[in-house]
Amino acid sequence: MYQFRDPVHGFIEISEDELKIVNSTPFQRLRNIHQLATTYLVYHGAEHTRFGHSIGVMHLTSRVFDSITKKKPNLFSDDPEENNIKIAWYRQILRIIGLTHDLGHAPFSHASEELFEQGQEHEDFTKLIICETEISDYIRAIGEKFKQQYGEAYDITPELVWMIYDGKDITNEKFIVPDFLFLKSFMDGELDCDKMDYLLRDSLYCGVSYGKYDLGRFVSTLTAYKHDNQLQLAIERGGVQALEEFILARYFMFIQVYFHKTRRYLDKSLVKSLKTVLPGGKYPEDVHEYLKWDDVRVINLFASSDNPDVNDYRNRKIMTCVLESKAHAEKAEKISTYLVFNLLQKDFGDRVLYDSVDKAAHKLSPVLLNANDDSGKGIMILDEKTSSITNLMEESIILDSIVRPISINRIYADREIKDSVLQRIEEIFKGNI
Repeated sequence: MYQFRDPVHGFIEISEDELKIVNSTPFQRLRNIHQLATTYLVYHGAEHTRFGHSIGVMHLTSRVFDSITKKKPNLFSDDPEENNIKIAWYRQILRIIGLTHDLGHAPFSHASEELFEQGQEHEDFTKLIICETEISDYIRAIGEKFKQQYGEAYDITPELVWMIYDGKDITNEKFIVPDFLFLKSFMDGELDCDKMDYLLRDSLYCGVSYGKYDLGRFVSTLTAYKHDNQLQLAIERGGVQALEEFILARYFMFIQVYFHKTRRYLDKSLVKSLKTVLPGGKYPEDVHEYLKWDDVRVINLFASSDNPDVNDYRNRKIMTCVLESKAHAEKAEKISTYLVFNLLQKDFGDRVLYDSVDKAAHKLSPVLLNANDDSGKGIMILDEKTSSITNLMEESIILDSIVRPISINRIYADREIKDSVLQRIEEIFKGNI
């Protein structure tokens, strides 16, 4: 076993076979993909990348899986030998998924995804990288060892890894229900390991406290329960407060960091600039050409460009926010803000900019979270003493207040005309249209 010294999790063990994936060219590219896009231009410590995050997620998948399987004997089979084999198999699959889940990210992560060809997403490139590059060979080599040790049924292939992570091909005879859906929930759900890592990592590197929560308590109280023969992640009653802290951490990170007004503007400025240096203004569709693009290449191209948009981005020519709605703007306030923008645009043209973001920090709808939910995504509270199951909303008064999606609407203006714009906004609200 090898070890990585991680600033969030301490020493992370990694096998020789997993290390081959880490040392591959597609994975090393993640060293040059900022985790939080342009946030490092706002919170100067946010220089961390998808590389460290991916290793952290791999670590957490097995940490959570180990915690659950230790407290739940015979979770996957009543036959102890079969159960132990499945534990080893599933654990390795989860670690590979955690390690490879972000391989398809574009330069500056989510910020530039609108520059994909129509209909494409970064997950499409993740699939191609897993299945059509050297990563595929390393995954198959791991699978060969499992076949030799446990039999043909326990092969691990790139296609299987993707099938479980993607979770859409549930009619495929190779998609084992309920176990594969259970594994998917480790990476795609309200309790997933992806969120567990990036909240702590982003909080650390941004130098803020918003994303911190009690990871140890949270992991130790995660468990599994079976409903209609389907395994689901759940949490013991003693972990409800740790879960509340985790959910609130993500909520506050969205409000204070991910949707920061300057970061939102810089993301837009980045995309505008990228369109000038990308061939045809889009990322290439060929996976091997796509892998040649990372933040370093973009920054180098920007450095040699004399395009006005690139110059504005490079020189941090940032518009100032002159009007901002509440974090949970109602429909009337959203319409009002946009009407104000339309009036400002008539007076100031493209020297004003409108931005709107609508996103639920957590999918905490009571419908999703009822005790009979069979989606595999619900957050269930398990009382180990009585074996009773309740939904999170029945247990938590605190979280009931953040069910509504975040909706922030902003108007920006060039700094040189800020005072004139603010005066015009005041006139508009006074009815002097």
